[in-house]
Amino acid sequence: MLHKYNSVITVNSKYEKAYKEVIPAARAALIAELSNTYGIKEDSISEYVEITQAAISKYLNGKHSEKIKATMEKIDKAVIKEYAEKIKNQTPQALNKYLCTVCSRLNTFECRFSANR
Repeated sequence: MLHKYNSVITVNSKYEKAYKEVIPAARAALIAELSNTYGIKEDSISEYVEITQAAISKYLNGKHSEKIKATMEKIDKAVIKEYAEKIKNQTPQALNKYLCTVCSRLNTFECRFSANR
């Protein structure tokens, strides 16, 4: 889809949607699971999901857009639980596999990264 802003045309690709909505929603759901189910503290979660403790706090306090909140509702809870357990146990590549799994289930396209799962 093309959008025009101040004479500049931008393209919203399937990857932009994944980057702006799906991945933040997947992270938020995972962070909530790690915190609420396992009682893992923010600083440890930040190491598991490879983002800052300040970002973890933002996610836990629900400070994200309505689009991200709506996308979170679409994520399969079993997938969140499965990967939270793997990430908690520091299974190699679990975070990347989780993000690819959620993204591929919420999108109708096959991305070029999913082959690396």
